Amino acid sequence: MDSYTHKSMEIYISDSEAKATEALEVTDSFIRKTGLTGRNAIRFRLLAEETIGMVRAMTGDFKALFWLEEEEGLYRVKLMAKTDMSKEKKSSLLSVSSSGKNNSAKGFMGKIGDMIENGMLHFDEVMKLQQEYGVGTVDYGFMGRVLPGEVPSMDDSLVWSLQGYKESLEDASGEQEGTGKSKEAWDELEKSIVANIADDVVVGVKKDRIDMTITWRAS
Repeated sequence: MDSYTHKSMEIYISDSEAKATEALEVTDSFIRKTGLTGRNAIRFRLLAEETIGMVRAMTGDFKALFWLEEEEGLYRVKLMAKTDMSKEKKSSLLSVSSSGKNNSAKGFMGKIGDMIENGMLHFDEVMKLQQEYGVGTVDYGFMGRVLPGEVPSMDDSLVWSLQGYKESLEDASGEQEGTGKSKEAWDELEKSIVANIADDVVVGVKKDRIDMTITWRAS
């Protein structure tokens, strides 16, 4: 049984301006339907805007199913996607950068988008890309759920959460070697609208599918 009281229509969003406008119209309609007003309405719309902007900034022909849910004052921004992203395609996209990294992945949501793209690859390739592109636990905290030395199988799923990420940064800040990176990451979180408003952000990856859920409780 689905656990929501209200749910918006589901639409596909991409880097298209028309799709972004449609998604915002869906968001505004949902806000009216659920009775959000004032500061609460502004905050939830900002979360939706940031999600839509993240998808628009992602590389390639990425598109995702977007919708909104509410259950007893708990609101969710939902994103679900499948892609044909491959290591070759990712490498080709990155090759336009002189550093060989995704320099467009700026800010907290930009890095979430880049993490989603990497997560859509086969798990063994994700592990390799971590090394090649510097996607480590201090940067994203994405692979922290995997035991040391363990390579997840294609049947396994990986989960990243904002709360877990914050905990990993707290642990890293106590280690002299990681202090610089963790401080930079904390600064990035402090500047992020989503990181400051949302109660949590959870990204799950299973095979070629990703699910992202931003949760927020109205005050």
